[in-house]
Amino acid sequence: MKKTITARQNAFQQVVVTLTNNQTKFSQIAAMVNMFTDLNKLVGETDELITKAGSIPTKTAGNKNLARTELINIALKTSSIVKVYAFVIKNENLNNFVANISMSSLGLMRNQELLNFCKNLLDNISPITSELADYGFTEEMKAELQTEIEDYEKLMTQPRQLISERKTTNELIEDNIDKIQSLLSNQIDPMMELFTEDKEFYLSYKSARMIVDPASHKRVTDNESSEQTEE
Repeated sequence: MKKTITARQNAFQQVVVTLTNNQTKFSQIAAMVNMFTDLNKLVGETDELITKAGSIPTKTAGNKNLARTELINIALKTSSIVKVYAFVIKNENLNNFVANISMSSLGLMRNQELLNFCKNLLDNISPITSELADYGFTEEMKAELQTEIEDYEKLMTQPRQLISERKTTNELIEDNIDKIQSLLSNQIDPMMELFTEDKEFYLSYKSARMIVDPASHKRVTDNESSEQTEE
């Protein structure tokens, strides 16, 4: 998460706290009440998005190498049985499919190539599972092959999914930050001029509207530091 985004959100949270503590002072001003409601909602949604962004793993869960090894092992075991079966019943197509399969050949396959082979293997054995039982193939082995295929595919696609999810979430956060800034600058800030005589409320609001710029560690208002804190 960008430091400027975090700094702005922290400042917005302080504004919400200040307005919440002084609600009775503007409860009769309908426009101000509506603005505060919108602000509270936007800040809350942004908090949830930031929490979500922080929970998205930066690395793929699990161990792809381990999953690949387990998939190769069950694929080799299954292929060996299919090879014997195809030879005995003289199924040339099936025999050609598994004829050159070995630990070495499976190990040399690229990730997608290995996944495609295993899916095709599963498709080929599904109609003849009962016949393969006479050669040592079991329903448990079939289930294991299915599971290893699914696990390996998940590990292959998850990084892309995580990148996409993280990008979308960060874009939503930045969009919300812009909406909050616009709401404050164009609506609530001008509205606060109605409370200049209430020094405690007015000054506490102005103080809450200040942002700590993480680059310079200087406290500056949004309007004064728009260039420094720009994304």
